[in-house]
Amino acid sequence: MDHAGEAHRAAVVSALLGVVGTALSVPGFWRISGPALRAVQAIGILLSGAVLFWLRSRELAFTRRQSEALFLLVLLPTVVMTWLVDAARAAHHQVWVPYEPNKLSALTLAIIAPPGWSTGMVGILLFVGTAVVHHFTWPDAVRTRISAGEPFGIIAYGVFALVVLGFKQRGNTLRAELEHARSEKVAFERVARVAIALRDLANTPVQTLELVRQWLLNHDPRLRQQTERMGRALERLHRLNDLLAPYQSSVVWDDDGPTQREIVSANERASAPSVQVRRN
Repeated sequence: MDHAGEAHRAAVVSALLGVVGTALSVPGFWRISGPALRAVQAIGILLSGAVLFWLRSRELAFTRRQSEALFLLVLLPTVVMTWLVDAARAAHHQVWVPYEPNKLSALTLAIIAPPGWSTGMVGILLFVGTAVVHHFTWPDAVRTRISAGEPFGIIAYGVFALVVLGFKQRGNTLRAELEHARSEKVAFERVARVAIALRDLANTPVQTLELVRQWLLNHDPRLRQQTERMGRALERLHRLNDLLAPYQSSVVWDDDGPTQREIVSANERASAPSVQVRRN
């Protein structure tokens, strides 16, 4: 799959997770949610659902940049929702662990991000950056009730997410290199098969011409000059056979077909002019 196809698949996964995750957050935070949070949840479900339906349409073809833009677009309602969820939890709980949705989202984005660094980094920094900004906008009375370790906890999650993203992108690079090497191998093997076919087709005519040349040389001395020319032409054909011979080892032979050793032996027998011509 090319980068455009992988970006399209990443956008589909992002939209699907947007629908499922936001739908789960509705009953999960219903008790503490207000009109603003519920409105953002509804917008998130509608936007992610529309993008998912649009991406799954078989009549539309998306470029890599379009898929990456849709990947980031469905994240925006979730970023706002995580902000409002933490604000609601701060208002309804004495002590709580903040930024949990941000941490989960950052690690998830590192796994499902499309090829390339830019889109994944933007998505991770959206969730990590808004959490850090939110932390420093809390009043002192609220900040004292936050569990210890923040904002270093969310920053650590962001660093880990970037490391995971780096491993993912490294894997994408290695896979692309392996696919390129495989394509080159397949192309070379096709050329090798053509070369072997040419070699096989040339062997029998060379053998026949050599036998005819020997017969003419022995029975009609007047044609010595012509037979010498035929000999030089046959030497060129033998050199062509030698040039095509190295391609033999580049072909992967099927189990149900002749083995490489059998074909090599057949070629050697065909190229050796050992058959006696019956005299008239």
